[in-house]
Amino acid sequence: MTIKTHNGAKKELNNNETVFYIQSRGNNSGRPLKKAIPNCWEVRTERSIDFEIMYIIFESKILLPFLRGSVIPFLSLEEYKKIVHPILKNAINDNRIINEHYLQIRKIEQNIANQDKIKSLLSEMKITLSHQVFKKIKTEKII
Repeated sequence: MTIKTHNGAKKELNNNETVFYIQSRGNNSGRPLKKAIPNCWEVRTERSIDFEIMYIIFESKILLPFLRGSVIPFLSLEEYKKIVHPILKNAINDNRIINEHYLQIRKIEQNIANQDKIKSLLSEMKITLSHQVFKKIKTEKII
């Protein structure tokens, strides 16, 4: 696994390689992201489950004491690596229950994404229906 500052350039993925991003500035520093944003780190790993592990680390709030900055909080990349690497080494083991939890987190994330798509489609349908009704109202003659 490699974690480095994201510079906006897109590199090709190697076989079985997963890429995701970690927010490095702001109150949500340490949050894993599927898409890059300004001020983030790029994570390249062979294990796709690492995203869920990073999510668990973020939600555990263990990164809060390491936030620096008086105006905009941020995490140091070197400190982040020191915190995360031991946890990642211990996270994958033979305990099937823990490994199933990672998969459950992934399924929840997929369901949230599906719900967002449904919400967007319903919103589009509402707008389209409103436009159609307005056209019918507009074409009727007023007595």
